Amino acid sequence: MNEQELLHKWSEESPMYDAWGSFVASTICESLKQSGKILSSFLKQSPEHRIKDAPSLLDKAFYRANKSYENPYDDIEDKVGCRFVVLLVDQIEDLTSIIRSEQSWIYKECRHFQTEREKEPFLFTYQSVHYVVRAKTDLYHNGLLVKAGIACEIQIRTLLQHAYAELTHDAVYKAKTLVEPDVHRTVAKSMALIETTDDFFSTVNTRLNSSSSDNLCFQYQLDELYERYIGCGPLQAQKSSIVILDEFDHLIDEQFLAKLDKFLNKKSYIADAVRLGCSSNPFYSQSVILFVYFLIEKKKNILLRDWPLNISIVEKLAVDIGASLDLY
Repeated sequence: MNEQELLHKWSEESPMYDAWGSFVASTICESLKQSGKILSSFLKQSPEHRIKDAPSLLDKAFYRANKSYENPYDDIEDKVGCRFVVLLVDQIEDLTSIIRSEQSWIYKECRHFQTEREKEPFLFTYQSVHYVVRAKTDLYHNGLLVKAGIACEIQIRTLLQHAYAELTHDAVYKAKTLVEPDVHRTVAKSMALIETTDDFFSTVNTRLNSSSSDNLCFQYQLDELYERYIGCGPLQAQKSSIVILDEFDHLIDEQFLAKLDKFLNKKSYIADAVRLGCSSNPFYSQSVILFVYFLIEKKKNILLRDWPLNISIVEKLAVDIGASLDLY
């Protein structure tokens, strides 16, 4: 295939690759949401896909000194790609497990920084996780046919790894002049620091989030319960919700959601009270309100003893459902 043939084929097929990249990115995002992740906080940049422009594809196919393709068009696997940037190293596994388990594609792990660390323990350089996924069968997305076998590259990095990649890719490897050895040495030292900081971040996060509610994805399940009983989705959990769940974390176990579901099903007037209060009080639009109603009815002594916010909130909710706060 010569240059003109490659460009002509790319002109014809780039919309299909664009649709495939969109499908891959949206499928992963939907799986993250289904697992309880809030995309706006879990992902540190938009995961929008991108396709190669024609000059870049042409350059990679025919003019890269370190690249040699027998069939450049088919062999280049990053004609479309998407990138996911997370805060913590531990969160990378959430993405890789989705990629490995998705039934719409066949995946290939192209690089993983953990494997590279084991092979070269004294080398500190670019770190990322790269997968290539190929459509398992023909499918339609956004009204376009996506043919089986076309590839999309997925990159996964921490925020610090991404910062390193952006600097080295643009400032070092695309430099118009010869880069001095001491610059490369400084870049390597920065990666050593980044790797250490990533490990520290993961340790701190584990200590801060070792609660039952986090381990059981309680907030996500509470949101689903709210939508089912109230008929609309709740607002994103605010600081007040986090404080309440943290204070009463010891009450949350694997059976708690089933108990709460049964409680709400039996006391339908609670959903009516929530719907009525939504127009005048933002607390009613947070799913944690269902948790508090349960505590008023079932754990009143513990609730009043340990309530971390203004007690007027509990008093108002008790009035809503005709519950007494008197201690016996």
